[in-house]
Amino acid sequence: MPELPEVETIRRQILPVTRQLTIVAGQVTRARAVRAHRSPEEFLALIIQRRILDIIRRGKVLLFLLDNDTSLLVRLGMSGRLGVAEACLPSLPHTHVQLTLSNGTELRFIDPRTFGQMAVVNGHDPDRMAELGHYGLEPLSEAFTSQALAQALAGKKQLIQAVLMDQTKIAGLGKIYADEACFLASVSPLRTAASLNTEDIARLHAAIRQVLEQSISARGTSTLDAAYRDANGNKGDFQAKLYVYQRAQQSCRVCGTLIEQRPLQGRRMHFCPRCQR
Repeated sequence: MPELPEVETIRRQILPVTRQLTIVAGQVTRARAVRAHRSPEEFLALIIQRRILDIIRRGKVLLFLLDNDTSLLVRLGMSGRLGVAEACLPSLPHTHVQLTLSNGTELRFIDPRTFGQMAVVNGHDPDRMAELGHYGLEPLSEAFTSQALAQALAGKKQLIQAVLMDQTKIAGLGKIYADEACFLASVSPLRTAASLNTEDIARLHAAIRQVLEQSISARGTSTLDAAYRDANGNKGDFQAKLYVYQRAQQSCRVCGTLIEQRPLQGRRMHFCPRCQR
């Protein structure tokens, strides 16, 4: 968390107010936020006087494409937020990086739990980057077909949700949308990936696209901890439309059966035992 829809929402909000602007100054108040570099000074030296050409997303990662064939890579981690504010406005708590842009605004990286980070990497193509080249299918791309999903799942003996959240198989899915996609596809998360037949996979493929697109339209999901806020500081709206995620012991919106939860990789998966088989 944030997952693909939340990161894509932030990308769409920040892009029009930063594109073609130059980073003219910067401040790092916590070195861990730029820990891929030897020091905050090294990080800032790589981006000062660089112009932002575009912002793209790969899975849950944002890439600010800079004018010298490098990119500012941003991982939001568990609680990271990114926004643009007037320089005269006070910074929110846990603001670890502030980058001043040529129009006087600041790009601010806020991260209470400090799992996120910023880093300058070479190139503009994520598939050629050591940091992202191992990522799997992009679920909103043309390459993400039912057949491609079948290949990603083929022979995998892990539970289907574990495979869906494996970034080397499908990039961008986490607990929220793995839960919701399995529900929409009527697939039990207690099944292994290899157990799904062609019809199951076709439904799951459609469900993944559907839930991601719907969540992006709602500016993402702010879960019970409300850690996620969009680039404007607002909560997402998709939490009101969730079928199973964080709804354990509540009635299924479709059949009325109580939603169940089971442990998975240190977290919990949520499902309806009647609707999902």
